[in-house]
Amino acid sequence: MLKADDPLKVGDITLIPVAEVRSFSNVRGERAAFAGRKRATAVVVLGPSGAVALNVEGEVVSLKELLNEVSGLKELVAGVKESEVVGKG
Repeated sequence: MLKADDPLKVGDITLIPVAEVRSFSNVRGERAAFAGRKRATAVVVLGPSGAVALNVEGEVVSLKELLNEVSGLKELVAGVKESEVVGKG
């Protein structure tokens, strides 16, 4: 599952990290084992000149597709854009 992390503001730029999050479990009788993994996959960069999505290799990827794939990303991007407008007013 892809998940957006908390935005990070650096000057006029806001970065929203995107990571693949997986969890595993194995239960046998009274024994149980659990493991998890989180791996960076992309970052959304929001700035004065617009928004762009980059993969971990730094290549541009489709922001529209990422917005549709990543849980909560649309709301985070909208919240950042709204706070930028309020900050300018």
